[in-house]
Amino acid sequence: MRNTMQVFTLKELEKTLQTVASINPMQTKDYLQALQDENLIRVEKIGSGNWYWSFTSDAKKNRDKVMTNLQAEQNRLMELIAMTERGKNEEIERRRTDAEEAVTPSGIREENSNTNPSDSYLQIHEALMSESEILDKDLACYGDSDPTTIAHKVEEATRLKESALLWTENIEALAGFLAARVSDRTQLAEVMQAACGEEYVMGEGLLEL
Repeated sequence: MRNTMQVFTLKELEKTLQTVASINPMQTKDYLQALQDENLIRVEKIGSGNWYWSFTSDAKKNRDKVMTNLQAEQNRLMELIAMTERGKNEEIERRRTDAEEAVTPSGIREENSNTNPSDSYLQIHEALMSESEILDKDLACYGDSDPTTIAHKVEEATRLKESALLWTENIEALAGFLAARVSDRTQLAEVMQAACGEEYVMGEGLLEL
C-alpha cells in the first residue's frame, strides 16, 4: 500500500490482502483496524465508504514522533535516576555524620592535624568504656524495678514455693508413716523436730508456707 502511493477501498483490500498476506476477507476489517490503531495506515470516510492509504511521509512522521517520545522519556528517566542518586549520596553522608557524632564522646577533639588516628580511636574507646560502666551502675540502681528482674523473681518464688509444698507433703507422709509405728507421740515429735528444725513446732506440726 505504501509503495503504490495509492488509496484503496475495503473491497480492494479484501482481495489484495488475501493474495499477498493470506488474510481471510472476513478478517480484513479487523486487520485494518489493528493497523489503524497502531497508526500504520490512515482511513477517511468519503461518500458511503472508507478509503485507506499509507504514504511514506506518514510513516516517517510516525517514526519521528515515536523517537521524540522515546527521547523525552529517556531524558525524564535519566533525570529521575540522577535525582535518586543525589538523594542516596546525601542520605549516606548524613548517616555517616550522625554515626560519627554518636560515637564521639563530648570533650574529645583533635588538637591538630598531626594527631595519630590510633590515639584518637583509643581515646574514644576508653571514653565509651567509661560511659558504659557509668550506665551499668545506673542500671543496677534501677534493677529492682526492672520488669524483667521482677518477672524472674516471681518465677523463682513460684518455683521455690512449689518445691516447698512438695517436700511438705513428703514430710507429712513420713510423719504419718512413723506415727503408725511409734506409740509415743512425744518421741515422734522429737524425731520430727530433729529432722525439720525450726520448721516443726511441738504440738502443732510443720509451719504453714
